[in-house]
Amino acid sequence: MDNSTCDSGVNDEFIRNLTSCQNRLYVYILSLMPDPEGARDLLQETNLVLWRKAKDFQPGTSFEAWACKIAYYEVLTERRKRGRDRHMFSEAVVSLLASEAEPKLAQLDERSLALDECLGQLHPRQRQQLLERYSPGGSVKALAEATGTTQGAVATTLYRIRNLLSDCIKSKLSRGTV
Repeated sequence: MDNSTCDSGVNDEFIRNLTSCQNRLYVYILSLMPDPEGARDLLQETNLVLWRKAKDFQPGTSFEAWACKIAYYEVLTERRKRGRDRHMFSEAVVSLLASEAEPKLAQLDERSLALDECLGQLHPRQRQQLLERYSPGGSVKALAEATGTTQGAVATTLYRIRNLLSDCIKSKLSRGTV
């Protein structure tokens, strides 16, 4: 998509759509091919194709469904390139996996929304503890040292916070309040 032929509002919207579905698109591609490194490479190739075909996207339709369809064809193309590589699924298996993966992506979206809402309901101190623990380089040991408590106490606190989140997510999904 050339900036001179596309107004920035459309360009911005496309970029928002593309970036918001990266994790789900990677999971989708990974479900179709068993190699995480290959899936990452194919995600990048898919992003290039999506960018080139941006003008073909129909506003008002599901960007994620459109992106997954393009990713599906990219997986098939990669499969054909690799020929008889025993690490690649057959086209029939890829098709079956794709049909089973698409509904699961919708569930992943619902779970992510529920997680976001439940994180927002945590006490700020609890959220901070989770952020510190799960940030790059974060550990129970580092959190214990920072808070002046034992590793056991930190582990117990994190366990309780994760249980709170799990219960909250299950509740929201069962009530359909996401």
